[in-house]
Amino acid sequence: MVEPITLAAVGTVALTEGIKFLYAQTGEVLKRWRERREAAESSSASHDDPADIDTKLPEVFEGQLVEPKIHFEAVERIHKDLQETRKSLADYAQDIEKVDNSNEDLLAKTDALRRLLEAVLQERITFQGEQRPPSGPLVEGYIDVGEVAGYAAAVRAGKISGGHVRSRGTTKRVESEGEFIGVDVDQVGKER
Repeated sequence: MVEPITLAAVGTVALTEGIKFLYAQTGEVLKRWRERREAAESSSASHDDPADIDTKLPEVFEGQLVEPKIHFEAVERIHKDLQETRKSLADYAQDIEKVDNSNEDLLAKTDALRRLLEAVLQERITFQGEQRPPSGPLVEGYIDVGEVAGYAAAVRAGKISGGHVRSRGTTKRVESEGEFIGVDVDQVGKER
């Protein structure tokens, strides 16, 4: 299910700063992707491992990214969309055009660039005032089973080092030997 665009609730100043941030970060991602691709061509080695990116969200965003990394396999799949969507916001990011938070086309383009960047960083980016989970990693799980005779979990993870976890589950019946669990995590937080 596609979320409705929630950016209309964001003020013009915050939206302007947010567009500038998304535009700059996407530019950095594309530059690093190109450099990595060129290095791979010259060395014939694979360079798909995620790379750290120094990304501190400005105050116009809710929350912070936990461990932002550029996932190059995602960039490879969506680089054309990243480039085109970024270009469509260039005049707003460079203060040539004035941002208007009632401009539905602008909101859609901003939301599209944000979602593309979220796919690359694999963390949410949420503006202050939006009705969506705060920025950072988000794990969501939903399970709907009729009968549980063994083990069933909406979210099962070995380690969750940060972010937000949501789960929801429904069942009609759990047998006496069955386990029906919303969230099953071995370790929460970083190892010390």
